[in-house]
Amino acid sequence: MGRMLGVAVAAALASMVAAGPALAQLGAIAYDGHNCAWGDSWNYGSRAEANAKALLECKRPGCRVVTEIGPHQCGALATTGDCHGWGWATRPTRDAASLGAMMECQKYNAGQCAVQLSDCDR
Repeated sequence: MGRMLGVAVAAALASMVAAGPALAQLGAIAYDGHNCAWGDSWNYGSRAEANAKALLECKRPGCRVVTEIGPHQCGALATTGDCHGWGWATRPTRDAASLGAMMECQKYNAGQCAVQLSDCDR
C-alpha cells in the first residue's frame, strides 16, 4: 500500500510539472470621461494584452487604462450620471471592489455615482 501511494504521489507531481506554468490572470479597466466610454478585460496572459483589450472595448480615442488588475483580484468602475465624475478600485472580492469604486467616485465628485462594471480575475 505504501508503495502504491508513493507511485500515485509521483504521478500527480509529474502531471503538474508536465502541465507547465499557469497563465497569468491579468485584467484592466479603461475609461474616457469626456465620452462616457469604458472597457474592461479579464484573465489575460500579459498586462499588454489586458490593456489592449480594455482599450479596444472602450472604443474612443480618449480612453486610457485607469487600473490594471492582478491575479485573484477584482476591479470595478463607478461613474456619475454625466460620466465626468468617476472612481475605480481593485480588491480581493467583487463586492469590495464595487464598494471601493463607489466610495472613490463619491469622494471626489458631486452627484450620484453608480457602478458601471465589476468583475474578477481568477
